[in-house]
Amino acid sequence: MTDRDVHTAGLEEKIQALEEENRLLRNIIYKAPIPIFVIDRQHKISHFNQALEQLSGFDAKDMIGTSLQWKAFYAKKRPVMADLIIDNAPADQILALYGPKYKKALANESVFAATDFFPDLPPAGKWLFFSAAGVFDDNGHIAGAVETLQDVTTEKAREQEVYELYQTYHQVLEFIPYPIILYDVNGHVTYVNPAFSSVFGWALKEIKGRPLEFVPDHLKQETGRMLDRFRQDQRITRYETKRLTKDGRTLDVVIWAASCTWSPDRSGEHFVILRDITKENRLAANNRTIMRISAALPEYPELEDLMDYITKEIKGLLHTEGAVVLLYDEIKNDLFFVGASYDDSDTEQRARKIRFALDEVLAGKVLKTGKPAVNNQADRSKDLYPERDRKMGYKTKSIMCVPIRSDSRITGILCAINKKQNVFDDNDLELMTLIAGTVGISIENARFAQALKEAYLDVASMNRAKDKAINHLSHELKTPVAVLTGSLQILKKKLSELPRIKAASTLDRIQRNLNRIVQIQEETADIMDKKTYGAKDMLQVMVQTCKDELATLIEQHLDEEDPMEVVTAVIEKEFSSPASNIHTIHMNAAFDHVFDRLKPLFAFRDLDIVLNIQDNLPDLCLPVDVFEKTVTGLIKNSIENTPDQGRIEISMQHKEDNIVFTVHDFGVGIETQDQKRIFEGFFSIQKTADYSTKTPYDFNAGGKGVDLLRIKLFGDRLGFSIHMASSRCRFLQEPYNEICPGNISQCRFCKDISDCLNSGYSTFTACFSCKKKS
Repeated sequence: MTDRDVHTAGLEEKIQALEEENRLLRNIIYKAPIPIFVIDRQHKISHFNQALEQLSGFDAKDMIGTSLQWKAFYAKKRPVMADLIIDNAPADQILALYGPKYKKALANESVFAATDFFPDLPPAGKWLFFSAAGVFDDNGHIAGAVETLQDVTTEKAREQEVYELYQTYHQVLEFIPYPIILYDVNGHVTYVNPAFSSVFGWALKEIKGRPLEFVPDHLKQETGRMLDRFRQDQRITRYETKRLTKDGRTLDVVIWAASCTWSPDRSGEHFVILRDITKENRLAANNRTIMRISAALPEYPELEDLMDYITKEIKGLLHTEGAVVLLYDEIKNDLFFVGASYDDSDTEQRARKIRFALDEVLAGKVLKTGKPAVNNQADRSKDLYPERDRKMGYKTKSIMCVPIRSDSRITGILCAINKKQNVFDDNDLELMTLIAGTVGISIENARFAQALKEAYLDVASMNRAKDKAINHLSHELKTPVAVLTGSLQILKKKLSELPRIKAASTLDRIQRNLNRIVQIQEETADIMDKKTYGAKDMLQVMVQTCKDELATLIEQHLDEEDPMEVVTAVIEKEFSSPASNIHTIHMNAAFDHVFDRLKPLFAFRDLDIVLNIQDNLPDLCLPVDVFEKTVTGLIKNSIENTPDQGRIEISMQHKEDNIVFTVHDFGVGIETQDQKRIFEGFFSIQKTADYSTKTPYDFNAGGKGVDLLRIKLFGDRLGFSIHMASSRCRFLQEPYNEICPGNISQCRFCKDISDCLNSGYSTFTACFSCKKKS
């Protein structure tokens, strides 16, 4: 074998080896898991692997040897990144095609990479990360370019989801009404929402990327311990504390916090929510203060002591050097102190002796305008009220005044002086206004209580004078009435011996009116009787005031065998107390006796009186005359208020341990406003109120208004009760305002008797206890 043959054989082996390497390289490229294509210097595709076939949907046999590489990615012809590298395209051309999405690899500036969305890739477009680099020959000349691609659609979708979630997350934070802070793991602020800026005053740009210093100095150690617990537990649930605002105000806040971890290295954010509860706490404190002050009011019956208590409360609550209450003197037209509390006791004592004209103090302006006033720089405007500090001997630096109201007028001013920390604000004004309302009520109540006390003393004094006068008049009337009665009997006896003198009608008229006077005197005596007479008192009364009566009694009964027995009986009758005449009463017989005695007196009336008296009623221990006067008074009252042809139902029943006596009339009834006064005495519901023109038991006979009061007093003294229920006839009220004619048949509103029976009524009930009193 010649050298040439050897050389040729060697070359063939090298060629075969190269071809084998080329086949191997092609196979590697074709089988590579990522899409790859290679173009030569003439932009012809030399390699188009299997992964790219799957991505683009084109076969390699259709693409290799062509310049259709664009067709794998775009619907229209345009250069791909590999084409630009072969052409050594300038940066502006690349920027025009890919925008800012491309970049050169940091390690090799000849390698270009970009991420873009290819809408023409099946099935609905895909996101691809692609990179391209030039292939150079041994002389450094461009021989081709290779481009690799990676489908990042899934990652881009996740990235978009995260972005959208992040956007939603921030939108939610923007609208949450509570302040929110996000910190990074180093404790630097990464985000604050608008609510935080609104409440605390800092904008995000002022504090982003640095710690937020808003913990008060006295709470820093406590906050440090809280952060240690947070690092361990990764959360805080309702931690109540205080935080500072940008302008130095201290807020009461409740904090919730949680740590959000985004990666295995525990990097993430700390999420903090704060809620400003300053107003809530202040409102609760105000409510507790008002409740405490309200509860303490009864402990201070004297107005000055109460005002001293109020001013001490204000001084403590608002942290001031002093507090005062000034009342307005309407007569002198000035202000005077009724309560004062100062840190300086000398100032407090001086204040109680000082009076201010309205133009000498800020309180005078508040009194005139009715509006609260606050001056946090009173020491700079002392020229407005120079007399204030001169009289007080005290320097006013700041002052707040609120009016004390009573109904529509201002009675005084509540003042707080010299706030020790900060200045007076709206919250202080709100608390002062609440307290002023409480003070106003207390002042008014104190004045009402004093006026009521004075009125009560006046009424009690008048009642004592009235009782004394009526009692005196009753006893003074008793003697001349007795003398007149006896004298009239003597006159009748003597005139009867003179038949020529016709005086019977005149004497009867005198007797009738004298009987009426006697009845008035007896009823008044029953009402005023609250004691019994002793033997000594009786003798003094008889000897000193009844000489004429005794003489008349003796002269009247001279023909009697024992005139002194008659005199003794009269004295017993006139001066004994009903309570001393208690006897056992057989109720059925007693009622029959009273009713039989009354029937002739109202026989002239056309009334349907229905009796319902239970048989075998138990006996009662009661003064006989009290029982008779009670039954007579109730029946008489009903008869005089029931028109003719009307009905009255009288019943007496044994119910449990009581005997219930009821008189129910279907008469005119009693006005609602009069029912409260019906038992007051000397009160009559009739417009005609004179017995001299009406016969007793006649309809609307009138009267003195004493019967019911006497019955009520009997009950109070002897232990039985009296009750009343009534409804006025509707035709006697507005809009009719008729006057009852006294006879149902004459009433233009009644077609028959039932119409009247359904119009008005009155029911009086006396309840007598059957229990024996011990």
